[in-house]
Amino acid sequence: MAENIKQDQKFANEAEYRACVQRFLKRIELAFEDVDPDVAECEQQFGALSIRFPSGARCILSAQPSVQQLWLALAAKGIAFHFNYDHAGQRWVDDKGKNIELMSYLRSYLEETTGLDFSAIGG
Repeated sequence: MAENIKQDQKFANEAEYRACVQRFLKRIELAFEDVDPDVAECEQQFGALSIRFPSGARCILSAQPSVQQLWLALAAKGIAFHFNYDHAGQRWVDDKGKNIELMSYLRSYLEETTGLDFSAIGG
């Protein structure tokens, strides 16, 4: 399925891709509005969203317009994923065919790392 997403479901243009990415990042950013900065800080800048934790760990989501993907890096865990957009399911899914859905994965990671409930972001 990931191959079909990669080859057959591209955005019509870069503006459509960027709008989709922006909606996704804004949803995450809004979930941090009431989070104590001593627990986690979220900042969006130049097409990337960075979440910093007191331990020094960071979670970085970055737009990759040339390949129309969203990349997730969890450096402290040595993990990185590349996600393609599944237009039919309206979700970001890993490009390796492991059926990892970005919002669900991110929600689990954030809840595990902060101990907070991030069910509002979905996934």
